[in-house]
Amino acid sequence: MFMKKRIFFDKYGMMRFISHLDLLRFLDRILKKAHIPMKYTQGFHPRPKISLGNPVSLGTEAFNEVVDIEIEEDLSNQEVLERLNSINIRGFRVNEVIEVKDKKSIVETYTNAIFELSSTSEILDRLESLFKQEKIIEKKEKNGKIIERDLGIRVKNFHRESSLIRLELVNTSPNSFLIIAGIDVKDVKIVKKGYNFNEMEGNLC
Repeated sequence: MFMKKRIFFDKYGMMRFISHLDLLRFLDRILKKAHIPMKYTQGFHPRPKISLGNPVSLGTEAFNEVVDIEIEEDLSNQEVLERLNSINIRGFRVNEVIEVKDKKSIVETYTNAIFELSSTSEILDRLESLFKQEKIIEKKEKNGKIIERDLGIRVKNFHRESSLIRLELVNTSPNSFLIIAGIDVKDVKIVKKGYNFNEMEGNLC
């Protein structure tokens, strides 16, 4: 018997500098320390069954980020939450744990992410102008050829406020748009605020 749990967590402060692979290693360690009875893969090098969504760019704080785990005991959602938060890791906090019955991955289920971009007025003006374009063409070289794709279709919504742009993107990082606009990533503070759950529910209908 095993159970699939979906964990919603925050990664902020110095934890924003942990990479995607290091986050997997961190979760492995913290789950062991919290005595969560994990289910493991088969083979010569068994690994705990931990599944993350799309990588979060290095340096980006992420709130209500999602990870799936499979456990071998019938622990309640509250018990999993309390055990993980009892470790008291600075910059890491579990907000909610739910049980998952379906086999859909996080990437399939949570497509629309919400970001907040903060910077100077000049940079925000450039980004606002970019997001208003009907097409936003990204050019990359691959095997000696220039490949183009329209990232404009990945911009679901955006809203400019005085000091930030609130942005809803479909399976895309804001960094791609900064590169297109010729903006250094270090000049923009990016915070991932979670996912558009209303959009997700609409996709499931």
